[in-house]
Amino acid sequence: MKYLGLFSILILLVGCESTPSFCELSPDSDLCNAKTYNPATQQALKDFELREKYKAFALAQTADGWEFFGYAEGYRSPQKAQKAALEQCQKRVDKHETPGKCELIR
Repeated sequence: MKYLGLFSILILLVGCESTPSFCELSPDSDLCNAKTYNPATQQALKDFELREKYKAFALAQTADGWEFFGYAEGYRSPQKAQKAALEQCQKRVDKHETPGKCELIR
């Protein structure tokens, strides 16, 4: 019985883990090379770093050189922030009718 409380805390913490970003899984990808980002994306990343916790940043790069991003902050969980950032990014890609897939990079 004395371990029931500890077990409950452990289950709660395991459920709070966030999904690894694309750059954590594939750090050598061109998508993760910040030196190649256009100035608007670089500025957005600088602004993003100053944001509150439970934040996420998604980026798509197209074959013709376009970049689209979306970020979210201040959500109640990392998963919700990740989902919102991906959705925001993908809406921008879809709006410009260009093939591209958004990935979480932060």
